[in-house]
Amino acid sequence: MSDQNTFLLKAKEEIKQKIAEETKQLELIKKEQQELQRAKQGYADFYENLVHFFKESMEDFEVTEDELSDYFKENIDEVYQNYVQIRSDAIAEIDALSQYISHIKKQLASNQRTLKFYRSQYIDSDFFDECMPLVALYQDKIDTYNENIALTDDIIHKLGEISDKLVGWN
Repeated sequence: MSDQNTFLLKAKEEIKQKIAEETKQLELIKKEQQELQRAKQGYADFYENLVHFFKESMEDFEVTEDELSDYFKENIDEVYQNYVQIRSDAIAEIDALSQYISHIKKQLASNQRTLKFYRSQYIDSDFFDECMPLVALYQDKIDTYNENIALTDDIIHKLGEISDKLVGWN
């Protein structure tokens, strides 16, 4: 067997391994996306419940929204402390999600470079057929990373609304 054939066989095997690795990675990224979608919905629901709770509480206790935190602090401290903790958790989650976005952006840039490489291999080489699935995988990963960034931005925005709603609760 010639060196050229040995090289081609070895390269094709490496590409098969890379496809398997990247498929597993894509599955993990898709799972993250599902978790982000659930979190986005959960925080949206929580915010709506919070607004409803505030409205009902203002009616029940005949106080304004600005007076609500003081009312709970003086009369129902456990509820007050829960909302203080929720606000603190929302701020911490915003920070964690911002770091997550930075991490995703680094992964995105790396995958864009790799996609560019495999596209050139796909177009210019004897690996045309072998590289085609990798090109599709990397494009799917890039699209999913971009969607995850958008979902995370939406979550951060909603957490900001929750935090802002609880600004007097500290």
